[in-house]
Amino acid sequence: MRIFAYIFLYIMMVAPLLSHAQQPLDDLRAGVEKGIQILEDSRFKDASRKKIQQQKLWEVMQQIFDFREFSRRVLASHWKKFTPEQRDTFSLAFAEFLGKFYLSRLQRRYNGEKVLYVGQKLISESRALAEIKVLWKNVEVPVELRMKKSDGTWKVYDLTALGINAVANYRAQFHWILKNQTPEEVIETLQARIRHLERGV
Repeated sequence: MRIFAYIFLYIMMVAPLLSHAQQPLDDLRAGVEKGIQILEDSRFKDASRKKIQQQKLWEVMQQIFDFREFSRRVLASHWKKFTPEQRDTFSLAFAEFLGKFYLSRLQRRYNGEKVLYVGQKLISESRALAEIKVLWKNVEVPVELRMKKSDGTWKVYDLTALGINAVANYRAQFHWILKNQTPEEVIETLQARIRHLERGV
């Protein structure tokens, strides 16, 4: 599970900040350079500048990951239980939670990993499946990324690595949680966890 979480955030971070490429794999390739520049920038080696580096990575993550689509798929049928306002709040809170939870781990564990671009399949004009391999400790880890074209940019909304699917994994967790909590309580729980993570930084 740790390697899945690592790959999840690594791929999220190295996607494009502002790409004009029309092909999904092109957007990913262009973004890798931006993400690696941030991760390997010597100015951020000092512990006192890690928060600044994390903020830059977070900005990239928000630009390339479609958190609303991810949230909608994670909640699945429960999405209908949320009001339009609650859907927006949940998507924002869930995104912030993922960022704060994983980014510090990515910063600590990144060790020059590389990405190999295998191919892509255009499912429709706005949907695509990209296939890559992450070189992790001399092992090639296959990763499939489902992408959606939004405002001219391809954005990731789901990925699968080592047989673990991101949407399915979180969907199972929230399905269980929503058996015992209301949408409002779920949002409050997420916000409480965010505050806890902030205190731990």
